[in-house]
This record gives sequence, structure tokens and C-alpha cells, in this order.
Amino acid sequence: MPSTLSKPIRVRDAGDLYAAIPHLMGFHPSDSLVVLVLQDHLISMTMRVDLPRPRHRGVLAAQLEAPLQEQDASEVILVVVCPPSEHMPEQLPHEPLVKTLVNRLGGVGIDVVEAVWLPSCQKDAKWLCYLDVDCHGTLPDPQLSAVAAASAHEGNVTFESRAAMAAILALDPPDALERRSTLLDELTTSSGDPDPHTELHLVSAAIDAVEHRKGSLPDKEIAALARALAVPDVRDASLGFATQPRSRLAERLWIELTKASPAPERAEPACLLAFYAYQRGDGGLASIALDVAEEACPGHALSKLIRSAVSAAFPPSEMRALSAKYMDSARELLAGPQSSSGRSQS
Repeated sequence: MPSTLSKPIRVRDAGDLYAAIPHLMGFHPSDSLVVLVLQDHLISMTMRVDLPRPRHRGVLAAQLEAPLQEQDASEVILVVVCPPSEHMPEQLPHEPLVKTLVNRLGGVGIDVVEAVWLPSCQKDAKWLCYLDVDCHGTLPDPQLSAVAAASAHEGNVTFESRAAMAAILALDPPDALERRSTLLDELTTSSGDPDPHTELHLVSAAIDAVEHRKGSLPDKEIAALARALAVPDVRDASLGFATQPRSRLAERLWIELTKASPAPERAEPACLLAFYAYQRGDGGLASIALDVAEEACPGHALSKLIRSAVSAAFPPSEMRALSAKYMDSARELLAGPQSSSGRSQS
């Protein structure tokens, strides 16, 4: 996934770089392989995968090869984050995996310039290098780094774990979801086909209201918004709001609706959340939101498309360009049908 920071931040040494990993990813990794992609001495992308079983080392190396080549990566840093093993200090944890990756990636022109083991990304954690026995150090406090300050300034939250990040999308109680599902049934049977122009205005107004609204959305509004986003033109146009200054407000609405909407309608705000998170660099949250969307509606088309983009490390800049195109559609839809004189028809 790309970095969650919009501007490059200079770090002083290797320890500062490794301490920045949680803020680049949005959470503290554990039992993970982190791949930092270097371009012109900058971290252009951060990838994380679960540490594999021994028999899956070659499979993982092959899986990493494709997205790295898509990014034209020529240099990477590998960081293994896991507890120490019983074989230390003679052998660092997952050393065979590192050797497999060095050989596989080197064979396609991707140089592993450094490989490091960390027990965690916490203050004072001791790190050791796989490729140089004299290379080692101690992590500074990740919370006091320049990257942490920049991340907080941009409104990003660094979670203690991926599970803690996933918890922000924990679903509302089943009885609440059932109430809203019943309301959606009533809306569907008591009214005609939804008008995309009207429904997009409803969504846009709900985004504007986020900042000053107190308390949770009432059930009727949740049902109305879920119905609105189930209209493909409305959901797709809502992708365009990611280009606006209020995009973080929209994300807050998508999070609330992802937790509060019944299935399968839940998939729509979850997809929007995934798109918004990824285009600003938060691949971790995007992946979790996609898990929710796919569980709510297996085979959901937009979920599959965004998942493909995330898996292929599709550049966020191209996602933002796509969002700008959807903003054009949103403007047209918000304006409503046009008469022959160019004025909106009532």
C-alpha cells in the first residue's frame, strides 16, 4: 500500500525509518513481513503480509513479485516483525524467508538493500540486520517522531494493531440491524423507484451535517442513506466527493453507515470507505473495509474492482484522477435534468 502521508518526511537514520512503519501503515504490525519500496531515496510504497508457513515461502515471494514490478521497484527494504525465536542469536527469525526473497526478487532486478528483524515497533525495541551482522540498533519512540507528528497533523490515526483498526468497523447489534432492514423493506414497497438526483442530494447533505451532528444517525436516516447508496449512479457519483476538502467528513459517514447498515446494503458504504482510504494512502483500512463489503455481499462488483487495485498496488494518484472524473458525474447529477434552454427542470 502507499504511504499514508501526502508529503515526504525526512528521517535521520535507519532507526527513525523503522520507527515510522506504524505511521506509514496506520497500525503497529505484528507477525508480519513489511516491504518498504524505495524510489529516489524515498519510501514510495509500504506493503505488509502475514509471515508465511515454511512451505509457503516461495508462494509469497512470487505473490510479491508482481505488484513490485508494477511499481517499477528497483530497491526494497524487508522488515520482519515478530517475537524472537529459540534459535537466536545463531539465526534470526524467518531467515530462510529473507534468503528466498533476496534470491527471487534479485532475479527480476529488485535489489534488497537491507533486511531487518524487529521484535515489535515499540520504543527501545532492538533491531538486527540479516545481511550484515554488525548492523543493529534500538528504535526511538515512534510517538515522538517527525512522521508521527505529520501523520497526526493530517488527521491519521495509528492503531495498536490491525485488529484494533478493524474494530472501528464492528457492526451494530443484530436487533438494530434488523430494525433498519425492516425500514428498508418498507421504503422499497411504499415508494417508487429512487430518483438519483434527489438521493445524491440526500447523501451530500448528510456529509455536510457530519461535522456538527451530535449523536448517532437515527434509524430512518440510516435506512434512507443505505437506500440512496444502493442506487449505482448515486454510489459512483459519491466516489467523486473524495476530491473535496470534506472528504474526511465523508469518510466518517461511510464508517458510520458501514457499521449501521444491514446486509447487503452495507457493501456500498464499505466500498466507498475502501476507495477513500486507499486514494489517500491508507491501504490497511481499505483492505478491512473490503473484507466487510465482501462479507455483506459476496461477489460485489465494485468490491472486486477495488480489491484488484489494492492487491496490484495501483497508484493512489491514479485513483484520485478517477475520483475527479466521478466528481464531474456528481456535479451533473446534483444539477438535475437539464431543459433544452440549459436550465434545470423542476
